[in-house]
Amino acid sequence: MGRIKTISDSKLLDVARRAFVEKGFAASTKTIARLAGVSEGVIFQRFTTKEDLFFAAMIPPPTDLNQLFHHPRSRGQNLLERITLSMIDYFRTTLPVFIPLMSHPSFRFEEFAQRHPDSPMVTLRRRLVEFVVQEQGAGRIGAVNPGAAAFLIWSTAHSVAFFEQLGAHGGKFDPRIIRETVHCIWKGLAPSPD
Repeated sequence: MGRIKTISDSKLLDVARRAFVEKGFAASTKTIARLAGVSEGVIFQRFTTKEDLFFAAMIPPPTDLNQLFHHPRSRGQNLLERITLSMIDYFRTTLPVFIPLMSHPSFRFEEFAQRHPDSPMVTLRRRLVEFVVQEQGAGRIGAVNPGAAAFLIWSTAHSVAFFEQLGAHGGKFDPRIIRETVHCIWKGLAPSPD
C-alpha cells in the first residue's frame, strides 16, 4: 500500500514558486521542502530534477479569462479599456514570476509555450486575438491584422506592469494615462470612415 500524500502537487508548486520568486533558481530544494513540510526526497519523487521543479512551479498563475474578457455592458473603446486594465492587473501578479523564469539560462519561450500549450499566458494571447476578430466581425475594429492588434494591446498592458515593477510612477501609473493610451490604440484600430 502506497503512502498517503501529505501535500498536493499544486500546494508544493505554490511553495516552490514563492521560494523561486524570492531567491530565483538559487532557492534550495532543502528550503522548499522545509517550507512545504516535506522531505527533500518527496520533491524528487515528484520532480526528477530541481530544474523540473522550477519550470513546473514557474508556470504563471492562472486567471479567470472569462471574467477578464466578459464586460456585458461595454463595447468598443470602453470594452478595450476594461480588458487592457484587467490585463495590467494580471501582469502585475505574473511579472514577479516571469523575472526569475526568464533569468534561468535554459529558458526558451517557444519551448516553454510548446510544453505548456494551455498555460495562462498562451491562452490569454489566443483569447486576445479572438477578441480582436470578434470586434472586427461586429465592425468596431477595422481591417487590421488580428495578431498584430492583439500584440499591441498585450505589449501596452505588459509594459505598464513592467515599468511599475521597476518603480516608475511610484510603482503605479495614473489610470488617466492608461485610458489615454487605450484611446490612441482604439483610434488606430477603429474602422476608417468611408
